[in-house]
Amino acid sequence: MRTLVLSLAAVAASLVAAPAQATFVSLGTCNGAFACTITTTPPNPIKEDPDDGVLLAWNEVQNLVLTQDLRVDRVFDENASFVQAVSGGDFLIKAGTIVSSHYLQWDPGNGSSSSVSTTISLDSQVFAFITADSNLFNSDFLGLPGLDYADFGLRGLESGDKTEFNGANVDIDWTASSPGDWTRLITAFSPGGVTPVPVPAAAPLLGLGLAALGLFGCRGRRRKSVSAKC
Repeated sequence: MRTLVLSLAAVAASLVAAPAQATFVSLGTCNGAFACTITTTPPNPIKEDPDDGVLLAWNEVQNLVLTQDLRVDRVFDENASFVQAVSGGDFLIKAGTIVSSHYLQWDPGNGSSSSVSTTISLDSQVFAFITADSNLFNSDFLGLPGLDYADFGLRGLESGDKTEFNGANVDIDWTASSPGDWTRLITAFSPGGVTPVPVPAAAPLLGLGLAALGLFGCRGRRRKSVSAKC
């Protein structure tokens, strides 16, 4: 019985710790890079100048309700009700908006082209890109827990890098030099993403384990006394 309860507790813990389901759908035809890859195990820490010629993408926090305005650099629609233009050509995604976050890394090397182009497909409307160093730093609360983003300088996109929004897709054409290109891609609520929930989310499963404990306890007592009640 003790083994059963421990097993249920372990399952519950694994569910709480489980990573978000993939909300990247695909990276299309990969031009210029050796590979365009969606990963569930990003490099940790993120390395300045990886020089690998690979466009690498991974999901971050999913379906988070913003408690503060999020400063971004490029938006899909400047007139959207939850978007506000601010100084310096930036925009705010307003507090109260549900967002999902994704990260991309591109650094040419090993004989690859200096540029990469592809179509990124996701499962919800693409809202914005965060590309400036300061905005990336201030948005790291959207990053994966335990992942060291390093926060080195010049990690954002170049001014000439293209990002063409098209619903749940975005066409990119990026040229990178040292130390490379990193950017955070913000989308709407993701039907494939897991909404951030505190640890008590495992309570129903743990409750099941406790109920099982009570049930087996009852059975044990009933073997000793027909009049036992649970």
